[in-house]
Amino acid sequence: MMIHIYYSVAKLPLILNQTGADSAITWEVQRYDGWYNNLADHDRGAADAALVRLFPAQYTDGVYLPRQEPHLPNPRQISNIAMIGQSGLMSYRNRSVLSVAFGYHVWSEISESRIPGCPPEFMHIKVQKEDSIFGSNSSQPILLQFQRAKWNPSTGKSPNNPRTQVNHVTAWIDGSSIYGSSSSWCDALRTFSKGLLASGSSQDMPRRSSSGYLMWSAPDPSTSPLFIIFGNARANENIFTVTEGIIWFRYHNYLASKLHKEHPYWSDEELFQNARKRVIATFQNIAFYEWLPAYLGTPVTSYPGYQKYVDPGISAEFEAAAVRFGLTLAPPGVYKRNRTCHYKSTVNNDASKSPGLRLCNTFWNRNNPNLQSSQDVDELIMGMASQIAEREDNIIVEDLRGCCSLRRRSKPYVTPHFTMSFWTSPVQRRVTFKRMCSSG
Repeated sequence: MMIHIYYSVAKLPLILNQTGADSAITWEVQRYDGWYNNLADHDRGAADAALVRLFPAQYTDGVYLPRQEPHLPNPRQISNIAMIGQSGLMSYRNRSVLSVAFGYHVWSEISESRIPGCPPEFMHIKVQKEDSIFGSNSSQPILLQFQRAKWNPSTGKSPNNPRTQVNHVTAWIDGSSIYGSSSSWCDALRTFSKGLLASGSSQDMPRRSSSGYLMWSAPDPSTSPLFIIFGNARANENIFTVTEGIIWFRYHNYLASKLHKEHPYWSDEELFQNARKRVIATFQNIAFYEWLPAYLGTPVTSYPGYQKYVDPGISAEFEAAAVRFGLTLAPPGVYKRNRTCHYKSTVNNDASKSPGLRLCNTFWNRNNPNLQSSQDVDELIMGMASQIAEREDNIIVEDLRGCCSLRRRSKPYVTPHFTMSFWTSPVQRRVTFKRMCSSG
């Protein structure tokens, strides 16, 4: 008993230093799940909140059954007719590919509604035999697998309460794409030493998962479980999300190390939360006052102050349609450039060389030889900063319309889920969310 009391008293100065008046954390630490950011409605904008509806739902039965063919056109045919065209046309506004990558990161920061529902509900998309990518002479039907998204279980009960999908991340720009949308998620990213996020093969690279999947990580078709651990569940999907995740990982650890030198007696929690606060503020400033005005082509108004009656939730219309505009800016390939401003060849999976990194070859590619070291990431970032994005139009590059490198088939007549066209899938998702604008 005396030993226990002595041990507790001995630790008392440390506890007081972390939580008392002398603590370097002088503010209420922001939650990871988005709760209590709105003082009037505590769950507004929180993770797993229902999507906001701007228009009435248009389900076939008024409750949850989606309208499909022949009442609505085939999503793949829409993709083949409306989104096909010439690639390599430069952005009217001189946008860089790096700004496109940042836009993808902002998207993942505020919106994620692609997690499949349970029990599973499928809406396979029929593909015509003459389709240039997925077509086949087989007598069996050709299908692109599609699974409906998870929904709020309290909805879908009656026409007065139609099914509504959920947003699995916070709708706030609060760094959830960097630190995760829960405290347990963030804990899995930390070293709990000197306020740092866990690094992997080098200090400039995040840690990779040793085996299996974390429960919040998006499932993917890759055979390798060695994915990089990020706060963004889909950060491993493509080169844009991977590089942006690494940029913010590096920035946090840079600030934490800098604070540790300036305040060597601060605890791990003090260092981490102070670095986190600065990272979030920097991210908010770049997103709202630099990236967004350039993206919209119009200046944004200054912050008017807290408004508790404004709903920060993501609307179904925004998630399924408006945000997809960024896909038209994605190029078919990305260059790498070194510190002396020379472009470098990229290495293909068969060890051959190419002038650039083809986008379709990067999706869920864990063993990409061009993303193995911190130098690879640096060269990719500089290459994207030097490259002009695609034109702002209706054209989607073939790499996203077909995901050509992932075309594998487990059955001769069914294309697995992960070969889904990156544009056909959002068109079908508009049908499942059932907005008035998607039903014509």
